[in-house]
Amino acid sequence: MSSQNQSNHKISREKLNLAIGEFVKYDSKTFKITQLIDFNEVIGIDIHTNEAKRLLIEHIKPLPKDSIKDNGYIHKDVNDIADDDWKKIEERLIAIRPILNGDTRAEIEQHAEEIGIHFTTLYRWHRGYKSTGTVTGLLSQKRGRKKDTVFIEQDIEDIIQETIKNDYLTVHKPSIKSIINTIKIKCLERNLTFPSNNTIRNRINKLSQYELLEKRKNKASARDKFAPAPKHYKADYPLQVVQIDHTLVDLQIVDDEERTAIGRPWITLAIDVYSRMIVGYYLSLDAPSGVSVGMCIVNSILKKDKLLNDFNIEEEWNVWGQIDNIATDNGADFRSFSVEQACLANGIHIEFRPIGKKEYGGHIERLIGTTMTEVHDIPGSPKSNIQQKGSYDSEKYACMTFSEFERWLLLYITKIYQHNYHSGIDSTPFEQWKKGILGSSECPGIGYPQLPVDETSLTLDFLPTIERSVQKNGVTIDGLNYFHPVLRTKIRGYDQGLKLKKEDSQYIFKRDPRDISTIWFYDNLQQEYHEIPLANTEIPRMSLQELNMIKANISKVNNQVLNERNIILGYKELYDHVKESVRKTKKQKKFIQKVKNNIKLTQNIQDIKQVKKSTRTRQSHDFWDEEIPDFD
Repeated sequence: MSSQNQSNHKISREKLNLAIGEFVKYDSKTFKITQLIDFNEVIGIDIHTNEAKRLLIEHIKPLPKDSIKDNGYIHKDVNDIADDDWKKIEERLIAIRPILNGDTRAEIEQHAEEIGIHFTTLYRWHRGYKSTGTVTGLLSQKRGRKKDTVFIEQDIEDIIQETIKNDYLTVHKPSIKSIINTIKIKCLERNLTFPSNNTIRNRINKLSQYELLEKRKNKASARDKFAPAPKHYKADYPLQVVQIDHTLVDLQIVDDEERTAIGRPWITLAIDVYSRMIVGYYLSLDAPSGVSVGMCIVNSILKKDKLLNDFNIEEEWNVWGQIDNIATDNGADFRSFSVEQACLANGIHIEFRPIGKKEYGGHIERLIGTTMTEVHDIPGSPKSNIQQKGSYDSEKYACMTFSEFERWLLLYITKIYQHNYHSGIDSTPFEQWKKGILGSSECPGIGYPQLPVDETSLTLDFLPTIERSVQKNGVTIDGLNYFHPVLRTKIRGYDQGLKLKKEDSQYIFKRDPRDISTIWFYDNLQQEYHEIPLANTEIPRMSLQELNMIKANISKVNNQVLNERNIILGYKELYDHVKESVRKTKKQKKFIQKVKNNIKLTQNIQDIKQVKKSTRTRQSHDFWDEEIPDFD
């Protein structure tokens, strides 16, 4: 049954720490890490037998944290956390970041004094982050009302908060006495009871030092006090700063079957400033978006072994782990709300390039230039300037398919680029990376970066979000209907028999644009994801780009009402047409190539999700014959 095979997933942003002295699980036994060998193995001591053993990093698991106290936030979807809470998370993360690698009371007390936060407060934030392994652990647990606590009316509370925000938190810096008088005047005008002076002072005292500096002075002062300012994104250790950018590849690629040109792909590249290692990439026939940024970040953080095996490349690309800061330009794709929230949820700070300061993006721009220079040697490259182009017909000489170019890119990264001398670091990127991680005779390394324990959770955080209400037939997105019995209690805003307000009947869904055959539904009550299939099993797997082309084709022909039957017929008609005109219509050939690319990419996502093939089996019977009760 589908209800039994359905995939459920609870978000976990816990990190695996592979530092010397750390206790970990390996083959159901507990080991203490004593030595870092290379990027694949460590030496661990069995705590029961005291025997040393080589441990493969890919099989190491963190010890279960039975003592984790759920504050109500650690399993939440990034979109299910209020803006005010995100602000608190960001401020508190900035405050504790300099002491994340220090645990002594003296270190925390010294830093607390430097930034003007009480020691116990800073210690509580530090402990919350360390014990849960996620930034949402920085938030305090939601508590009920204490006995004999006196609460003021909501109208009065609104006036207090509004006045603090609009009058107190300004560069004019009014006194607290002035704010108290302003609040009482507003209450008088609305015939409301005056709040006590202490009530108002308590609200002001709850403001963070960061917020006070940011609003009553300026953002620069707040940033200078709570975080060191970057100097042209200089990095002192691996993954301290990673730069990301996109470019349109200087190469015409061909379709798999006809070997005729279908256009130029886009590439998103990420470079580690410290070592100049390429840490990740994302290749697509679609223009850059929040999805390409997010998937590049995911690729940068995760290990690359499976990716290289898929392309039959016998070379290592040992760059992975938690990124501290990402430096980007101010493009809309990087300013995407979902990308920013996903980064913050995973402890990654985004630093946007100052407007007009091109030198802040110099490393990634030079990498793109270097990579495109290599691309220019491939037949089908339109070269980089008019003198080189001449009368060269790049489409005529194009020879590489999308997957062939991706393999070329991986070969270049692993066999050439990472082992080539780089004058900026007076070393090769790999040797610099290795020195930064494992150390050398001159200086110790920082050790392995942290790895996400749950790859699926990382991917879900960076997928785009869609909000929809649930109807009797499930949920409809872009004309496609999705259903699973788990949605029944959410129909028309009813949840576990309780009627929700209209504005609360919207639920969070995640969708991978490269494979829209399934979506992820987030149950905010259970704080759990459920994978929801298409209700109509006749619809083949497709990407969002394919769906949009099908819908456009149907509308252009006869303005039919778009429904699933028409989409299936349109899908058939479109492919029949493409088959007949493949040599004539370049646009359609590019479309076919996207289908093939997305099938391969979505298969990789299925592996990341670690869902068994059996869980993808859909019901053979028609569940629409079942009676769905109405809720009153």
